[in-house]
Amino acid sequence: MTVTSREVVAAPGAMCFGCNQSFAGNPIAVQYDSDLVPESARAELRGLVFHRGHLLHYARRRGWTDLVASLTSAAPARP
Repeated sequence: MTVTSREVVAAPGAMCFGCNQSFAGNPIAVQYDSDLVPESARAELRGLVFHRGHLLHYARRRGWTDLVASLTSAAPARP
C-alpha cells in the first residue's frame, strides 16, 4: 500500500483541493497517486493538485479512511 507524489506546475487559476486556496505566488503543486483509495477514485486523485501536506484534508472529506490512517501514522514525513 503506497502513496506516491510528484511536483507539477499548477495551471493559472488552479486551486488546492485540500484548502481551496490558489497557487498564486508559488505555482508548485503536488499530485498524488495511491492504492489506498477505492479503485473508482484513483483517476480522480491523480488529476487533482494540492499544496504539500494538504492531501490529508481532502482524504478526510472524501472518507478515504485507509489513506487517512496511512498519512496520520506517517505524520512527520507526510507527503
